[in-house]
Amino acid sequence: MKTLFFQEQKLHRIEIVEDIVSYSVSSLQAQRNRYPFQGDVSKDGVIAKGTTGYIIKRWGRMYFSPDANQKGIEQFTPPDQPYVLIPYKKVKNKYRIVLSFVIKAEK
Repeated sequence: MKTLFFQEQKLHRIEIVEDIVSYSVSSLQAQRNRYPFQGDVSKDGVIAKGTTGYIIKRWGRMYFSPDANQKGIEQFTPPDQPYVLIPYKKVKNKYRIVLSFVIKAEK
């Protein structure tokens, strides 16, 4: 079980179906809507509709990992670092599953 905790598991291939607004770090709205411990994601733009990536499970938590080579990725990722993990609750109910890697158990 210990080895599974440190491994990354891809759950779904997804596409974002609506724009997810991110706020400027210096705005009052960002202070009201901020997520604690989320300093790794820039809040200067939006995660645009049509952005693709994976829902992954890593360290016992779920994240959205966007594909690095796509238009608009620079709006919500740090410069020179397109590989980020965005907390799942940020994209929850705002995507559609393109491909699922989860095998459902038969009854």
